[in-house]
Amino acid sequence: MARNEQSKVQSLTSKVQCPTALTLDLDENAEMPKWLAYSLLCLFWWGIFGFLAKLGADRISPGHMQILFTVGMIPLVLAAFFRSQRKVDTDRLGVIYGVLNGVFAGLGGLAYFAAMEAGKASIVGPVTSLFPLLTVVLAVSLLKERMNRVQMFGIGLALVSICILSI
Repeated sequence: MARNEQSKVQSLTSKVQCPTALTLDLDENAEMPKWLAYSLLCLFWWGIFGFLAKLGADRISPGHMQILFTVGMIPLVLAAFFRSQRKVDTDRLGVIYGVLNGVFAGLGGLAYFAAMEAGKASIVGPVTSLFPLLTVVLAVSLLKERMNRVQMFGIGLALVSICILSI
């Protein structure tokens, strides 16, 4: 590998730690934006999550899948806690949002595991992956974020893809 290419690869992978306390530091000169790198990691981990959810849901109840999912989160919580030097942010509204996020993720997990138990992973996975549409609607309506025509077209394509997958 040429020296210039090697330095680019090193800058993109300059600081990658285990997924339990994932840190990905990208150089300012990196070609991939930080948000995209994290998004691709999320896609990878959640893709494995969806596959394993189907395997588990075929063997145990959605309730037990949620319990075991929560147990699986304990090492990640501990790693994040120790990585933050055993300090927890105390912003009241931030804490409320964090707890609510956990509640809604748990409820979504229960519904997801039940859908995986009752349906095909090849359909349930893509359909439930449209959850960002609600995020977009809430962000546009409540946070006053704006979308351009290309982004709106992309949302339309996502909806069409679900219709096609469900045939």
